[in-house]
Order: sequence, then C-alpha cells, then structure tokens
Amino acid sequence: MRQKFIDKVYMKEVIEKDWYLEFNDEINGYIALKYIKKMTKPLLAYSNGKKYIGLADGYSILEYVPLNRGYNARVFFDKQNRPLCFYFDINNGTGIENNMPWYDDLYLDVTMECPAITESGYYIRLDDEKEFKTAKNEKLISEELYQKGYEISDNLMTQLKDWSNDLVNRCVYDVFRLKKIINS
Repeated sequence: MRQKFIDKVYMKEVIEKDWYLEFNDEINGYIALKYIKKMTKPLLAYSNGKKYIGLADGYSILEYVPLNRGYNARVFFDKQNRPLCFYFDINNGTGIENNMPWYDDLYLDVTMECPAITESGYYIRLDDEKEFKTAKNEKLISEELYQKGYEISDNLMTQLKDWSNDLVNRCVYDVFRLKKIINS
C-alpha cells in the first residue's frame, strides 16, 4: 500500500496552488480544494477517442477523504467549474498525521468521466486492476484486502450508476463554496 497525504498534488507539473482544508461532519471526513494557479504545462488525457485538457492553470481539484468508507474521491474541474472526472482511490483506511489527513491507497481505482469530456454521458470504469492483482500476487496486500477492495469498488460503482453517491451529488456546491473561502 502507498500512504498518500491530502495536501499533496501528485503531479510534478503543478508549480503553484492555493488550497484549503476542512473537516466536514456530513461526510465524517475531510474536504480539500486545490486551486491550480500555475503549471509548467497542461496535462492532457483521452476520453472516447478524443484528447482533452485534464488539468491546467485555473483548474481545480476537489478532494474528499471520508474516514470510514474505504475510498477517497478527487474531482477535477475546468475553469468553468464543470466536473471533468471523478477519481476514486480504494483505500485501506485513513488517518491524521501532523494535522494532515492521509489514506492507504490499495492500488485499485474507480473512474467516472463526465459529459464535459465524453461529449455523450457518464462513463464509469474500474482502473488499475492489473496493479491490484500484482500487489496481491506479490503479497503486498492480503487475500482479505483483495476481496475487500473489489467489494468496495463494486458497491461504489453501483452508487455511481444509480446516482446515490453523496460526494458526486454535492461536489459542485462544494467547489463553489470552497473557492469563495479561498478567494476571501
């Protein structure tokens, strides 16, 4: 497992950002907004056979770290505050060190691409499954954690398909609310 801290932006192209962190009782966890002020170059990605800008100057990353769900979520927003992509890291727990939230990344991810990039609808997929299986085969994770990772990702994908995931449903509100705090 890889321990990841919420204050980091794991992209070397980001050279300047504003950010804000708060505890939120409704999700029983932390919410952070990372407003990207300057990058060395935009990060490009592909969806539906088409290239798009995934992160650039003026974009935002909203991150949720619930303390008891077995996943955290990052939502990438463009300059118009449209969600581009939801990226869920399946994890084996969260914690706090030096007042900073962290999570243990289990190598398995769920991604939901949004209409702003797909140009058609929402696209949900399971990612990094090969890496997850390799971690199990190399005994970096136990059989129990392996099964737990699939159970969490299956439940999460069901929530995404039926629009019952509260983080997805609140993200636009949160990005506007936290940008207002950063800019005040």
